[in-house]
Amino acid sequence: MARRNNTSCAGIGCVGYLLVNALAIAGFLLALPVVLPDLMAQQTPPVKPNGASEWAVLYGIPVAAACALAALAGRGGRFVWWVFLARAALLLAAVAAAVLSVEGRVADLPWNARAVFESCAAGLAALVVHLGVRWWDRTRGARPFPGEVWLAMVPLREDPKRQLRHYCVVLDTRLGSAEVAQITSKDKDGRRDHVRIPNEGWDEVSGRPHWVEIGREPRTVPYRKFLKARPQGRCPDEVFAQLRERRPAVRPAPAGSAAEAGLWGKVTRYLR
Repeated sequence: MARRNNTSCAGIGCVGYLLVNALAIAGFLLALPVVLPDLMAQQTPPVKPNGASEWAVLYGIPVAAACALAALAGRGGRFVWWVFLARAALLLAAVAAAVLSVEGRVADLPWNARAVFESCAAGLAALVVHLGVRWWDRTRGARPFPGEVWLAMVPLREDPKRQLRHYCVVLDTRLGSAEVAQITSKDKDGRRDHVRIPNEGWDEVSGRPHWVEIGREPRTVPYRKFLKARPQGRCPDEVFAQLRERRPAVRPAPAGSAAEAGLWGKVTRYLR
């Protein structure tokens, strides 16, 4: 038992050591525009970055590091370019604020001590942003996206005020809600308003056949009625192509709804 405890403590110590080093390295790369000129200024004679290429490298390395960390924080989710860029910008802003805050407090220390403090501050700021992004993705999830299969409370056609728990294919998204086609395991062979949907990609467990309604008016499901933070999977491409091809003509949208299809609709898709 004592040996096991010693091994566990050693493992925790190794993980902690690696984490501290990873934070220090990442922090140094992110704080490079402050740390490296400070180091160069201590040379005899003092040296400054010269030329556009040196400045490009000096600021390009932190940007590349921020993009890599933003991609790492968002791993496992759907890649959306503007979300990725926003997270990288947030990380750079947090790092800049942390480094500038520490820089003024350690100005009287030797340059190597300043570099350590500034790198650690940058690494801790990056860690806070990373944990915040992971928490947001885990607890809030992403908005449904066309072509995905989700579990939701889907309204009945005969009584939209009543909902039943069903899998559904997302056909389109709106401000505050999504338009879906309901999936059912009831045998719908021979019916023109349903088509068989293979289980591949979204249901690898039940083994039951499924059908999805087609050629009918989509059902509207508010985002709060989606029961999970992540999609069940993707609708097979050939089935989704049929759903879009046989979708009824879109009714004229009410005045003022055009904004939903623009940037605001894209932004709110990821906010709850």
